[in-house]
Amino acid sequence: MLRLFVVSIVAVIALCGCYDNHNRPASEEFSEQANCTIAQLKTLCKSGCYNITSDMVCIGRITSSDREGNFYRSVFVEDNTAAVEVKLGIYNIEAQYPVGLLVALRFNGTAVSLADNVLQLGLPPQSYDTAPREFEAQEVIARHIVRSNSVSEVSATEYHISDLDTSLCGRFVKLSDLRYEPLVEESEESEEARNDYLRFIDSDNNVVFAYISPYANFANSVIPTEPLSIQGVLYHEAVGIGLGRQFVIKPRFKDDFTTLDNPI
Repeated sequence: MLRLFVVSIVAVIALCGCYDNHNRPASEEFSEQANCTIAQLKTLCKSGCYNITSDMVCIGRITSSDREGNFYRSVFVEDNTAAVEVKLGIYNIEAQYPVGLLVALRFNGTAVSLADNVLQLGLPPQSYDTAPREFEAQEVIARHIVRSNSVSEVSATEYHISDLDTSLCGRFVKLSDLRYEPLVEESEESEEARNDYLRFIDSDNNVVFAYISPYANFANSVIPTEPLSIQGVLYHEAVGIGLGRQFVIKPRFKDDFTTLDNPI
């Protein structure tokens, strides 16, 4: 019992410490200056993957999290013009890059490309590939992502489904007054796990999907029948089962689903 108590105390101390578990503190003097926007960066890769060799820097806040398992080995950064997915290639990202953290992205020596209208950032691809590679090494990540000590709440921009456009892909958005519409008939008693792509409709019968990975902590959550709001990162991608490409919201946490302003 004593041994268990000691282990528990050690775990609590570890969790309450600095969010950087790689012993790399955020910059005490965040002196980075932006000389471009993410939207400008996006224009560089309209013809394919683009290798950046100039000292371009943009500043934005982190909007995604891998804390509950619905995001994996990457993080989204957004400024007031657009968003970019940074292919970190590491685990436990939330510990070093929490939601709302202000960061500077240094692009010299990186590559950008569009994947289903989502801007992606990583290392230049191998000669046989066309997509940026994950950074993976902590030293490489630190060279291209400069963290500040500023962490602020980030708010999703609210839209109607009819307002969605592929130019918004990657951004943190919110849709309200949605109802869950199962893709297949389900009995009222069914409480089986629901994951992957879930279909929702608004009062005008416009359709949007939410993606929940089978590995997410909230993959087994039962979706309510009353109207709800969903916030998360916006995608436009093939959802399978013959439905083609659809707008998809990828929530970060279980409480990104809310009903009557309360988390589910």
